[in-house]
Amino acid sequence: MAEWKELSSKAKNLTLAGIGKARDLGESAKLSLDNVSEEENKKRIYAEIGKRFVAAHPEAPEGYVELYAQLEQADAKISANKARISELKDED
Repeated sequence: MAEWKELSSKAKNLTLAGIGKARDLGESAKLSLDNVSEEENKKRIYAEIGKRFVAAHPEAPEGYVELYAQLEQADAKISANKARISELKDED
């Protein structure tokens, strides 16, 4: 009879350990999702800082010339794409 009590105790301990591990994994997953959300928030904030910086400094400051050129290239491509989209809509 003592063996059954011992087995029952071991099973209970394993179950509790499993529940604890599952809780830890759940918390870990939640924290990982929170981190992903905060990283996206940081990207949004950096983008806003960049927009405000460029608006405040229309001429490229030293060290930013290449980045400003990349912005101009992106703007030119966006304009070209919008023009093409407009042409395609007009063709219909």
